[in-house]
Amino acid sequence: MKRFRYLTLLALALTLVAAACGGDGDTGEYDLVAADKLTVCSEIPYEPFEFEVDGQYTGFDFDVMQAVADELDLEMEFVSTGFTAITSGSAMAANQCDIAASAITITAEREEAIDFTSPYFDADQSLLVKADSGLTSLSDFAGRNLGVQSGTTGEAYAQDNNPGAEIVSFENGGELFIALEAGSIEGILQDLPVNGYRSTQDETVTVVETFTTGEQYGFAVEEEGKEALWEAVNDALATIKDNGTYDDIFAKWFG
Repeated sequence: MKRFRYLTLLALALTLVAAACGGDGDTGEYDLVAADKLTVCSEIPYEPFEFEVDGQYTGFDFDVMQAVADELDLEMEFVSTGFTAITSGSAMAANQCDIAASAITITAEREEAIDFTSPYFDADQSLLVKADSGLTSLSDFAGRNLGVQSGTTGEAYAQDNNPGAEIVSFENGGELFIALEAGSIEGILQDLPVNGYRSTQDETVTVVETFTTGEQYGFAVEEEGKEALWEAVNDALATIKDNGTYDDIFAKWFG
């Protein structure tokens, strides 16, 4: 009888310990890189989704991820990485971060290496040129230099719809605007929100053509071992869309 009581009390104690270590509010199940912190990989700069102002990261993706982290009762930290490291999953596999937020278009090819959350942004492609260039469409680029970012859906669209342009690929998205200003390229083909935002900040450039592609952005996690985090982020996204937080963030960056 004493042995039975002992085993019963031991089982009860173990149950209470398990309950204390799990359940609502437990972040251990997410297998985070740093305890109680959501570490986010992002290729920076890519305005207005992620960029740096006075030494601090900001942008649409930054604000959405902060809202998600708040819902999960976690701190949030952005880490700047290469875009290929994100879309290949190598940044997450190397424990640089728990999740990636970098205006990543959901594609079947990328889904072979990473798992996407529910879509959080709709985006098409676009063509940006200097306002005084006289160029009005992609068909004008035969024999001209057209800038794209390597490994992006913008690069893929340019290659599939090339009117005879010389496609010039850049590793970093921020380099495109520098090249356009320097005259080494005459146009930029990339996501409409990025080109559109640039045109609102710089009157010397303009978007002259948009291309409907039906693209959607998603946040990315590792394929294995992050199921709990994936589910929690999806739930948090649904919550901030339902309670109006997402709409407030969208209005802040896109009107």
